[in-house]
Amino acid sequence: MAARTKDPTELTKKETEEFRAMLEAQQKELYDKSRDLLHQNQNPDSHEASGDEVDLATGEYEQAFEYRLRDREKFLIKKIAKALKRIDEGIYNECEECGGPIGKARLKARPVATLCIECKEEQEAEEKNYQKRRSYNLDYEL
Repeated sequence: MAARTKDPTELTKKETEEFRAMLEAQQKELYDKSRDLLHQNQNPDSHEASGDEVDLATGEYEQAFEYRLRDREKFLIKKIAKALKRIDEGIYNECEECGGPIGKARLKARPVATLCIECKEEQEAEEKNYQKRRSYNLDYEL
């Protein structure tokens, strides 16, 4: 009986656990940042309403920028939770679109990836075409 050859695209149990640890560490870091920001906003010692209009405008801009970053991080936390769930379900390395393997290199670069590189490129091409059509339609209407 010939020995079964291992599929090179399959993740080993050790690799899967390494991805889990990396995702959990990133998730913890994001939660810690959010907690720190919340604590900072509840104790606004440094956010006194003093200074001229430029200082106030700069402060408001920085706060708005910080909130945009937090929104992006909140979205990333959701993606991390989804990736951890996919690990639990045993489908972490499986493309949601075609069912093929996502690939170790892609997961190392983007641990929250749910599409293989081919499906992601196809999705991006469709988005680009949609943006071109939308831009053309807007130009035409003007």
